[in-house]
Amino acid sequence: MSAGAGLALLLLAAPSFAEAVGPPVTRVVVEVFRVGIAAGRDGGLVFSKGQGPLESGENPDRRAHRLTADHPGAVALLHSTSWRWEPDGRIVLTYLAWMKNGRVGQELRPLPALAPPGPTDPLHPRPVEIRELDPLAHGLRHLAFLLETSRDGAVAAALGPDAVAALRRLEPDVARELPWR
Repeated sequence: MSAGAGLALLLLAAPSFAEAVGPPVTRVVVEVFRVGIAAGRDGGLVFSKGQGPLESGENPDRRAHRLTADHPGAVALLHSTSWRWEPDGRIVLTYLAWMKNGRVGQELRPLPALAPPGPTDPLHPRPVEIRELDPLAHGLRHLAFLLETSRDGAVAAALGPDAVAALRRLEPDVARELPWR
């Protein structure tokens, strides 16, 4: 057998490179926006953000709780708000954690005016650009919506009166800008 024929036979018998390496692995990241009312800020909202990889087989809710573990017992409500695909191949699962007493973490930031998301194509709903605070704005709009539509009062009970008052100042809508009333 010639060297060329032997090489061809070897290539046919060997698994393809894709099979040998395996399918690409999608990385999943959990992102948590910790939100609360800042003490001494006239009821202004503050936030911090944390994120970390989802470990193989780990429940995303558990990972979100781990990202707020620096303040045990401080989470009043944890809500899964959205997911998105990033151009680097990651899938990002976003949570909003409403923190008791404004205990949102070391990197405390005041909540700025949050602009509406950019236009989307009805057949391609992912905005062309997703700004850092777009998932937070979406989560707050959604939380305000849940507060308005909760029939059993569980959301209001979990949040407490100060948080309810702060969220009632937001427009409860799931897909528009976040204006203050």
